[in-house]
Amino acid sequence: MAKLRRIAGIDIGSTKVVCIIAEVDPMGKIEVKGFGTAPPEGFRTGVVISLDKATDSLASAIEQAEKMAQCRFHTCQVFTSITGDHIKHLSGLGAVPVSRPPRGIQARDVEDVIRQAQTIRLPNDEQILHVIPTQFIVDGQKGVRDPLGLFGIRLEVEALLIIGAVTAIQNIYRVLERLDISNRALVLQSLATSFAVCDEEDKELGVALVDIGGVIDISIYREGQIRFTKMLPVGAANITKDVAIGLRTSYQQAEVVKREYGVAMAGMLERDEALTIEDASGRGPKQVSRRLLASIIEPRVEELLNLTDSEVRKSGLADGLSAGVVLTGGGALLSGIDVLAEQIFGMPVKVGRPERVQGPREVVQNPAFATGAGLIRCALEGGGRQFHQLPPPSLGQRLWEEMKGWFRG
Repeated sequence: MAKLRRIAGIDIGSTKVVCIIAEVDPMGKIEVKGFGTAPPEGFRTGVVISLDKATDSLASAIEQAEKMAQCRFHTCQVFTSITGDHIKHLSGLGAVPVSRPPRGIQARDVEDVIRQAQTIRLPNDEQILHVIPTQFIVDGQKGVRDPLGLFGIRLEVEALLIIGAVTAIQNIYRVLERLDISNRALVLQSLATSFAVCDEEDKELGVALVDIGGVIDISIYREGQIRFTKMLPVGAANITKDVAIGLRTSYQQAEVVKREYGVAMAGMLERDEALTIEDASGRGPKQVSRRLLASIIEPRVEELLNLTDSEVRKSGLADGLSAGVVLTGGGALLSGIDVLAEQIFGMPVKVGRPERVQGPREVVQNPAFATGAGLIRCALEGGGRQFHQLPPPSLGQRLWEEMKGWFRG
């Protein structure tokens, strides 16, 4: 019997930390076996701000996933998301002579030209996360997707370089190291999400992926590859804050009311109804109008979508988005947000759920788990060279961890 492969995804989001453990059979079928969530204590918009709290938060999510999956996390290949306003992208160009033209372009030639595309001058506090070829050029012939085996004298590449802050990258590495996670790689959050909710046809035609979590992550794909990425420091958390202020209730109560009764457009409500919520002053329950709730939510959602539309148009890629817009993340659960988004973007909009994996309904039907599920698919479809492999611990680090283990024992 063929051995099942175990893959784990860790999504470090702005409102929660998610851990998913999945098994992949030899045919490539993915089934989620366990998942866990925890508040993102120790993180702020995906960046570590407290090593101890971040470690505890991640450990809590992992423990829940292990208990459900009935397996140890250390048996998995681990992919971890990274995001934040430190992420940016640059263009990279590379050109090399083909080593043995009569034999055609070999894998070594492709590796050499991609390595050449990375030779750009970066500040000491920045590091390349991903190198994503957008096209190869063989002897002046542009638009080549896969040059392997082609005859040519000179090979060139145009690539998108995803850049991140060294500090942010290394601090995530430190958290994983504390949890003894060694088989690991980092993936840009928006890139991972695309593997869960966008198919190859969407990416070929052109699609804007909008992840509405605590903040908004925008990524644009054309001709099969990511071309643009941007994070906005606003998101679904702002809607919840408005509800809490407008209804004079706690943030936690506002989040519950927003999810259960909120709509993106007040005009969608056929009739009004009274909702019972807790008063912020602690005086006990009170009743509020559902139409009032909708009137609080609608202007903020409209503002967020207009900001997103503005960024998409400033990218210069909006006219080529034949597949429209895909909304995902926890904010995409808001009823009617796709209808309002269609009016603002002026193109087709759909809600993206991670249905490309199998497993519990609360995962595969929930846009909030899209990044976690996408990290699993990265291992199968992404191509290893796209992802930033975190370096293994040094011998000294391993010995120190072993000594700490002896003392704990």
